[in-house]
Amino acid sequence: MRQLLDEGTRTAVVPFGSIEHHGGHLPVGTDALLADVIGRDVAERLGAVLAPTQRIGDADRHLNQDGTLTLGTGTSTAVAVAIARSLARQGFRLIVLLSAHGGNLPALRAAVEQLTGELPEGAVVCSPEGDVGTDPATHSGEWITSVMLSLYPDLVHLGPADRRLARELRSASSQRGREHLERFVGSVVREVDAPATS
Repeated sequence: MRQLLDEGTRTAVVPFGSIEHHGGHLPVGTDALLADVIGRDVAERLGAVLAPTQRIGDADRHLNQDGTLTLGTGTSTAVAVAIARSLARQGFRLIVLLSAHGGNLPALRAAVEQLTGELPEGAVVCSPEGDVGTDPATHSGEWITSVMLSLYPDLVHLGPADRRLARELRSASSQRGREHLERFVGSVVREVDAPATS
């Protein structure tokens, strides 16, 4: 880490995932697996350090479904704040809190608000939302299923999918998943880069 800082790396990406029920056809760790991938891709494009994925997030809205683990909003915010402070103390000046799960966004926004103006030597923290397109579909629907087909096809089992998703899942494909992923990662990188170039 010190070598990277000495060589001028000042950006760190912290991925946040979730462990939650995903319609019976996707693993409960889907959002954590996605966070691994988008975190890696965003960090690579930004020339940033990649922090470990925070695998359990704020999944309170899925708490009554099998397989869901949640920290809740308050704890998720506290975790994000603590990680950002640790990275800033080590010398990172741009800390990207990157979520692969929509339920984490309120907690990460709260962390950004809490940390604004607090971090040492002008360090800043941001939480880009990313672009999932104009029709991201339903939870566990075409968007995330396509992405998982492109990344981990052996973990997708459409047979047990919730019947309410059956029609939507007919359009899921690995090709669409690659397109979704590129759109999301590209939009995050542009969002993070925008303040530096404006």
